[in-house]
Amino acid sequence: MMKTLKTLIIAVLLKTGIIFTKNDTTVMKKSIYLLFILLLAACSEKSNPAIERQLHQILEDKDIFWLETLLEKEQPHLSKSSFLYFEACLHNAFNRTERSLQNINTLLDKYKKSLNDTILWDIHLLKFDNCLKKNRYREAIEALKIALDKYGYTADSTKFADKQDDYNAIEPLKNLPPQKILLTKDTTIPVTRNQFGHLMIQVTCGGQSDDFIFDTGASLSVVSESCAQQMGIRVLDSSAQIGNSIGGKVTSKVGYADSLRVGDLLVENVAFLIIPDDMLSFPEIDYAIHGIIGFPVMYQMKEIRIHKDENITVSARPEKRDLHNMFLEGLSPVIRAETDDDTLLFYIDTGANTSEFSGKYFDAHKNEILEKAALTKGRRGGAGGMVDSKHYELANIRLKIGGRELILPSIDVMTEKLSSTDEYDGTLGQDVLMHFDKLILNFEDMYLAFED
Repeated sequence: MMKTLKTLIIAVLLKTGIIFTKNDTTVMKKSIYLLFILLLAACSEKSNPAIERQLHQILEDKDIFWLETLLEKEQPHLSKSSFLYFEACLHNAFNRTERSLQNINTLLDKYKKSLNDTILWDIHLLKFDNCLKKNRYREAIEALKIALDKYGYTADSTKFADKQDDYNAIEPLKNLPPQKILLTKDTTIPVTRNQFGHLMIQVTCGGQSDDFIFDTGASLSVVSESCAQQMGIRVLDSSAQIGNSIGGKVTSKVGYADSLRVGDLLVENVAFLIIPDDMLSFPEIDYAIHGIIGFPVMYQMKEIRIHKDENITVSARPEKRDLHNMFLEGLSPVIRAETDDDTLLFYIDTGANTSEFSGKYFDAHKNEILEKAALTKGRRGGAGGMVDSKHYELANIRLKIGGRELILPSIDVMTEKLSSTDEYDGTLGQDVLMHFDKLILNFEDMYLAFED
């Protein structure tokens, strides 16, 4: 191998017109060494195609933890640009947004010409998501516009439409300052529960107070039109379509509060989706949602401790633990859990009373489910109303999360694939999240833990 490489180098030297004499031995050795390094560098820019395809498939399957393990192992078999891309995806998922942006900038500055348009679509979506988490709205919307205008043709129509909806929701915020929370000491926020078991916290804005749902399942905070008017939340010139939990879309406007209080915690420059009252009303069950504090506010709290004795503690100094079981899918937290025979990924949804398996899980375990359970009809609700649904009910499911075990007496398995849940195995609701005395969500080091 070395002899062949040396012959190749000498051939290159001769072809480029570099002629050596007997007195040029030292110069020749240095030149050969330099070209040897250059050739090695060139070789390092070639990926093993099979490994690269495998990593892309794992990323498409959303198995972020397996991607993290395999990328470290296979780094020597990847080009620099491929490694930077997959690492940028991991940094994004594990909330290392600045490091993800550094990788993205390197890719666009040094390797853009060698990247295909599908990868460039993904890279600009990553940049949009990183900047959005940082509340750098102008940079976020610029990245998303490039993705839609230049590389949108590489996406399927559903994904393109979803990102166009994101653009319409975020574009009105581009000239506004970023959201921030003033947190100098541990803060306790009282919590109540409504008739459906939702965690409710008091929100005060414009001299008016109301109880809002505390909901990790909401990608953006939400307020009804009438409540926004009472609280003085400004309505921006906008119209956006947002997905709901029952597979449809709801027309909303974008709103903005200069400041509000969540309990005693001051939050400035808060963005809201403003939804018509009738879309948040459920006359069948005599219930209406006035507002929801969603993930962007919780995310800036860094660490949330939800106590069973009805309060939430926001920690000024998040606790580091040897635990690594959570990542972000856009503005939604996802947790890893284990059953007796499988490792699964769930959305974390404090706004859901009960947990459920998704249509994806049903497809993967169909034969087993059909043997153990009977089909049941029910109703499920979300912004925009309620719909009929079909599900199976499994009994005594053992889950292990963050080193703690619990048994769910029953859990529904949905048969339909809904846009909000079908990418993962299901959703964890209050029956799991509040099974122990304390739930800890740490968005700085990305873990979920339970304590007695």
